[in-house]
Amino acid sequence: MPKIVADMHIPPALRRWSARLALAVLIAIAIAYLPGQVLRRDPRAAKLERQIDQLAAEAREVAAHNAVLRRDIAALRSDIGAIEDRARADLGMVYPDEIVLKLPPDHAPAAPTDGKPAAISATAAHVEAAL
Repeated sequence: MPKIVADMHIPPALRRWSARLALAVLIAIAIAYLPGQVLRRDPRAAKLERQIDQLAAEAREVAAHNAVLRRDIAALRSDIGAIEDRARADLGMVYPDEIVLKLPPDHAPAAPTDGKPAAISATAAHVEAAL
């Protein structure tokens, strides 16, 4: 019959090497797992970055439009020609001795048959029709 030793003792060297092995395995798992997690892109972050890019592009467009409006404001404050152009375009104002001819936007000038350029023939036809 084998002798039963009440003191089932694990030698310290075996405990030390098993602890070292367990720690080495944990470190190896961490080294293999963490870079993959860090390098993987979160889809929500990618979506937010696309939104940031879109908003930045929109902000550039708005800034360019604001610059145009600032130039228009400065011209309307100081340039008589700009004021006159705006009054003609937006308000339809004309001088009393002017004659205004308005052509329909979808009008395509016909080919001239009398040797005159097409623009002159089309304008003359509208003037004649108006009279």
